[in-house]
Amino acid sequence: MSKSSQGGFTIIEVVISVAISSIIAALFLTISLRYTSEILRARINADMAIESEILLRSMIDDTRLADALSQTNILADSNSPVGGWTTSDPSNVIIIESPAIDSDRNIIYNSTTGFPYKNEIIYYGSGSTMYKRILKNPDAPGNTAVTSCPANLATASCPADKEFTKYLKDLAFTFYDDSDATTADPSMARSVKITVTTERKVGGDNVTFANSIRTTLRNK
Repeated sequence: MSKSSQGGFTIIEVVISVAISSIIAALFLTISLRYTSEILRARINADMAIESEILLRSMIDDTRLADALSQTNILADSNSPVGGWTTSDPSNVIIIESPAIDSDRNIIYNSTTGFPYKNEIIYYGSGSTMYKRILKNPDAPGNTAVTSCPANLATASCPADKEFTKYLKDLAFTFYDDSDATTADPSMARSVKITVTTERKVGGDNVTFANSIRTTLRNK
């Protein structure tokens, strides 16, 4: 009987097959990683868009009802930075004067001056986190505002400052006076343009999202 022939692969064929398989696997992995990265990037972009929109909406709502924007805080704040609060673009701080209101949503007026009592709303960045602090005017009778504090000092009578985002890169604002000319003095502002920029890392790259809006002070 003749010996039956046995089929198989030569070493060269095996090496070539392994090389081709490795190239295909590498291409597939690269495409998969790129696709996953793009999905993650899109999701993070959407998250930052939502966060910045919530922050801007809060700032705009407070500004529209404001009497004015302030250069420095007038109301006492035992938890303020050294020297007090100062509206400053580089420091990501803006101070909004808001009329004090009672439980019926009526503005509380000073019977002596005829002007409304004012609370102060302070938006500020601490590191990469953006917060909102409220300072209650203690002289306004029936004032419903509640002063807030840093989270580590918060109590039942002084709740924690509201947190908006942990990915703040920059808070920029431009003030416009009654003639629509830019001014460096926030107390002279008739309107303000606010730009919020957030930034997160995706796969070693920085993903940045900027959102801006301009609004007018209603009671200026």
